Amino acid sequence: MADVAAVVHAFKVLTCPDRTVRMLAEASLKQCVQYRVGRMPEHIDLAAFLSGAKMRENHEHASIWTAARNATRRLSNKIHGLCWEWSPTLQRLTVCVPFSGRQPEVAKVDVESRRLLHSKLRQCVQHHHHRRLLAKPDQGKVYDCASLDASSNHFVAYGRHTRFADWRFIFRARLGVLPLRGCIRGVKDLDRKCRYCHQWDETTAHVLCHCQRLSQGWRNRHSTVVQHLVDAMPEHRRQHLRLERTVVGSGSNLKPDIVVRDTVHNVATIIDVACPFENRRTALATTREHKINKYKALETYLEGQGFTVILDAVVVGALGSWDPRNQRALAALGVKETNTLKQKIVSDVIKWSRDIYVEHVSGVRQYTENVQPHIPRTPQQPTNT
Repeated sequence: MADVAAVVHAFKVLTCPDRTVRMLAEASLKQCVQYRVGRMPEHIDLAAFLSGAKMRENHEHASIWTAARNATRRLSNKIHGLCWEWSPTLQRLTVCVPFSGRQPEVAKVDVESRRLLHSKLRQCVQHHHHRRLLAKPDQGKVYDCASLDASSNHFVAYGRHTRFADWRFIFRARLGVLPLRGCIRGVKDLDRKCRYCHQWDETTAHVLCHCQRLSQGWRNRHSTVVQHLVDAMPEHRRQHLRLERTVVGSGSNLKPDIVVRDTVHNVATIIDVACPFENRRTALATTREHKINKYKALETYLEGQGFTVILDAVVVGALGSWDPRNQRALAALGVKETNTLKQKIVSDVIKWSRDIYVEHVSGVRQYTENVQPHIPRTPQQPTNT
């Protein structure tokens, strides 16, 4: 951003609304360029100098013009085609900011739009890093899921409901650069197998969702999401609630996380929670489909009992990616205040994933008690005697 600021500063001085400042700036720039070209420079020479074009070497003192020239040269390595131009028709200096692969592909900033230069350059640098990230074959999987809902990244700006330890963990985990054997790149003949099970590569997905040694941490992460959903349900819905129990009379051993049987309105709600690893959006969709198919037999049984059945899942990625299709399940449970609930669930899922990871690499368990979902009791109102 320092290079962006150097370019913007030079451009704003050259296009200052104050005529005196503008003339002094142009005279100073011409003097600086004259040392390089050996003659009185024209406007096109000024643009070429600021663009970083090769000129005669000179050891003049540093100035805002040499700073802008060097900054433009460095930025052009990221923003291919960035340059200063002189328009002979309009008789004004412009900065061309290209956006490769976007429309419009080139943004030209002149004196009329001088206030936009900083934002355009910043957006272009972001666009460059975004393209580089997506070009990597092992990147973008998690962020493909995390970009579905704003709550997946709610902690970035203010860190609400998030520990400092989780903050230090989550970005490296989402980028797949944790110091795990399966995540280390560029080392030949490296043993990438898990240090405990020795069966699969020690990747972030394996540690957070597949290594059986850490299964208790998975259950706690799963149970925390269930408990948040139960706490957010209105009291009248909890009266018909059963947690992790078989459906009586169905003859099935399946135990959905949440079952609400409203015998007054003949509506049954079956909700199951899942925390898969975010291997792109298809992973969330596949997990939801699997959960729905798993409990189809219970849906058929309850429909035979005269109930209108709502069968769905709440899917939250192991690295805090909230699936927007969870909204149907929240509505079925009667949850109204969803924004805070989503943020708390995302932060707690990240918390448990971080604890699972630390336990894996250090061998030290990060928690002392397990999470057991329960139905909170409503405090009794005092009676007047």
